[in-house]
Amino acid sequence: MSLIIFGGSFDPPHRGHLRLLRAGLEGITGSRVVVVPAFHSPLKDRAALSARQRNALVGMALNSNLPKRLSRRVSIDHFEIKRGRKTFSYETLRHFKKKYPGEKLYFLCGSDTFASLPQWTRPREVASLATFLVGRRPGARPFSKRGVCALPGSFPRISSTEIRLRLLLGDPIKKFLNDSVRTHIENRGLYGVGIRKRLKSELNSTRYVHTLAVARHAASLAARHDLNPQRAALAGILHDCGRAIPVTRLAAFIRRNRIQVPALAQTARQQPILLHAHASAFRARKLYGVDDPAVLSAIRKHTLGDAVMDPLDRLLYTADASSADRSYPGVGGIRAAARRNLDEGFAIAVRSKLTDILSRGQWLHPLSTAVWNEAMDHL
Repeated sequence: MSLIIFGGSFDPPHRGHLRLLRAGLEGITGSRVVVVPAFHSPLKDRAALSARQRNALVGMALNSNLPKRLSRRVSIDHFEIKRGRKTFSYETLRHFKKKYPGEKLYFLCGSDTFASLPQWTRPREVASLATFLVGRRPGARPFSKRGVCALPGSFPRISSTEIRLRLLLGDPIKKFLNDSVRTHIENRGLYGVGIRKRLKSELNSTRYVHTLAVARHAASLAARHDLNPQRAALAGILHDCGRAIPVTRLAAFIRRNRIQVPALAQTARQQPILLHAHASAFRARKLYGVDDPAVLSAIRKHTLGDAVMDPLDRLLYTADASSADRSYPGVGGIRAAARRNLDEGFAIAVRSKLTDILSRGQWLHPLSTAVWNEAMDHL
């Protein structure tokens, strides 16, 4: 008998996972598959959903997408979830080797996962415990190693990471998720769906369109410059959530919640709209449940900037200044520069904002000089 171990975060489980699972079942005659949802994958950041939530989604995906002749050969095992911590692949394989001593073990994965094998803990032991059963994505190199079986055909270029980003941005995902999983996600507001729905109800239509434009632009720039697109998109989609508060009430909101804003009294008197970035960061944390310090920092600094700005801070500032809905003179130059070099785009965005303020004879926030010098320091 043959036992195929199929582990992963499944955050969320998608059609690519199911296609890989089915190919494994059909490729190894008489085999059965044990799906092992991870509590916390060793090579990944914290999962977007809890282990319990992801496990429920895996069950939905399996129940509605496999014919009975195959589904009876598939089960879910909670070994890693019950451990409640990171579990390495060699530990999982040891467990199943002991549990099923007479069965040949296969380790099912995609070519991207297989390519990361050198980064695993005890990769040689993993290879000694099971034969790799690998599904190749388009463009993946052929496998020539011993102990590796390549599944016939190629597998789609989709990933849970991409799907999470699409869900947050409201992009089409029907072809990636089966109906039961997609409906559950949308009904529960998972993966940022609830954030979008709430924002749409709070912001006017123009502001909401701008919000999505900034989030998409931020995600695109992040991918281009080796930053985290999901984190950038989350900062982008929440950067203006404070605009739900009327301008006339922003200063009172800031004071009531004891939010620290540089030159608060002057800002409230001269340009109270500038307070919305700090209000947005507060609301993102309190009302939208964001606990990522880098995301909250980027939201807080996207309007006034700061004397010290990390890459995500500079990215969001630039994305807000050059999103697709912006049409002022020179915005195309900011976009082109930001795609080429993020720090160059940031510097041009800062210069453009300061030039506009001065040309209008408006009040200049005391932080402005520090922000300009910060931009220059990164060129």
